Formats: sequence, C-alpha cells, structure tokens
Amino acid sequence: MRAALSRPALAVALSICLAASAGAQSFGVASTQGRPATNKAALAPKSVAIAAAVNASMRYANASFAVGAVGLRNRIDGGIEVSGVTGPIKRAVLYWAVITQGPPTAAVANVYLKKGGANGTFTNIAGTPFATGQTPCWFTGDRITIYRANVPITLANGNGLYIIVLRAGASGSIAGHSPWVSAVLPLFEGASLLIIGTGNANVSVYDVGFAGRMFYDTLTYRLNTVSVAGATEVVFSNIGADGQIGEGVTAIAATAGEITWLNSRRIAGPASPAQRSDWNGSAAEPLPQLWDTSTHVVTSQALAGSTPTVLPFAVSAPDDCLVTVANVLSVR
Repeated sequence: MRAALSRPALAVALSICLAASAGAQSFGVASTQGRPATNKAALAPKSVAIAAAVNASMRYANASFAVGAVGLRNRIDGGIEVSGVTGPIKRAVLYWAVITQGPPTAAVANVYLKKGGANGTFTNIAGTPFATGQTPCWFTGDRITIYRANVPITLANGNGLYIIVLRAGASGSIAGHSPWVSAVLPLFEGASLLIIGTGNANVSVYDVGFAGRMFYDTLTYRLNTVSVAGATEVVFSNIGADGQIGEGVTAIAATAGEITWLNSRRIAGPASPAQRSDWNGSAAEPLPQLWDTSTHVVTSQALAGSTPTVLPFAVSAPDDCLVTVANVLSVR
C-alpha cells in the first residue's frame, strides 16, 4: 500500500474514515470510502534488514517447481493456474495472507480448494499461521498473518487450474469492489500454490524467518543456498503481499517502480531484464492487485557474487508498504 501525509492530516483523515466505517485507502483521489495516505514514519522502521542469513524451510534434490497465484481482496473465490512442473509431485504448499484487527478467526485459517473448473469436490485446506507482521499501511486492522498449508498431492497433482473458495467471514467484502473504494475487515490479500515436482535441480523454499516483514523504502536479506558455483540455471520466485501500481488503476511511477537486486545486479523493476517490479499486485491485475508471485531466471546475477552459498538480495520500495511471504530458488 502506498503512503505519505503529515501527522495532523493523518489524524483528520482517520476521523473521516472512522466516521464512514471504512478503512479503504485512497491516495490523492476522492472516493466514497477513501483511505487517505498515512504517515509512514509513524508506522514502522523505514528500512528492514534481516540480519541473519535465512535458511531454507524445505529443500528437495532432483526437483522442479512451479507456482501460481490469485489476488483475493474483496473476493470470495478465484482461480490459480499452475504450469511448468514435472511429476511425480513431491510436495504442494499453499500460502495466503490476511489483515485483521486482533487475532484472526478460524474462517481465515481455512480455505477450500479443488482442481479443475468443472464439477469435482472441494477439499478443506487448514493453514498454519507461521508469521505475523505489521499491517502494510492500511488504516484498518492491526496485523497481517501469513498462513502455510500442505496440500495433499492427490489434489495438487500437477499443472492445471485450481479453484480456491474462501469460508464465510474470511473476507469482509465479497462484492468485488476496488480496494481503493471499500475495505472491510478481514482484508484477504491473496493465495499462491507452490508445487514441487521431479527434475534435475535443487529446489529450496524460504518462508520461516523471512515471512511477515512489513517494509517500505528498503529491504535487505541473504538466503543460504546450495552452491551456485558452476550452475547452468538459477531460477528465483518471490511471493509477496500488498503490492500495487499506484492508486487503483492509476499508475504512479514511484509506486510501481520497486527494484530488486541480487548481488547488486537488477533482477526486477525498471532497467532490469524483467523491466517491471515484483511488487505491483500482478496476481490480480488490473484489480484488486495487492498480491504478487513472480519468477525470473537469475543465473548471471547469482554467479556474480563472491560467496556461492549465500545470495544477497535488496529491494527498493520508495512509495509502497509491502510484506514478505516466501522465496523459492532452483539451482541446477
């Protein structure tokens, strides 16, 4: 979420929002339930540096992976499309994140999932809350909770379309309104399905110790990995919450211009090979945005460092409040 305003203006804006019983954000534009911009300095440290190198929560040899995602703000359901994984499947993990006031309820801790768009039976997927962070600059709610759930590989058995449906009460609104018009708690961010299959790479997943970090301006961290020395291909995926391009569908260059570096070389954002940010809500464009899952080949950037078992990353986000969820690395 994008933010900026003086503290006096923040107080006035907050009273307006409370009177309207709405927590939606709106930066510089009018709306019936607008959320004015907030004072970033009053919300959290400007920059976040994860001091200790993050260890993989899961690692698989002779593997491949694919990940798909959907944004779910003000929605009750959506489709996750997965392509590029090779069976047999070793593991499937579903991530999601929700903004609440106080501890989240069981309604947001469970989702329904099925494969395919026609017929079929939904399976309840129970998530484990493994990270909690500060809400990413929304006027409403006091925390964001990140969930992880193992999905049976009899269900997540390969490439295809997966339908996710939220439980009653998991999303404060299911009317499909723009988040810049309406925000009623709970605020469901989105969901990503990671499927690890068979292949010729080492696949590492980083979530515990990484997820739940709300940041703006800069984020720096390091990932402990299998050695990339001599690697012929390194693939990187980022899953993150609350990215946007600006104010709704109005793009703002600073908001949409986050840059991600690996070994001080750009891998996402302006002037990178990808040319666009990893934090623009791409899982649900044009609206509601607010959820990202991006994947890049980063072989040359990974090989450029001096320590092949530790990869340093940095993200510049000068005009957006963002939350980390997970990273995935594939090395072969």
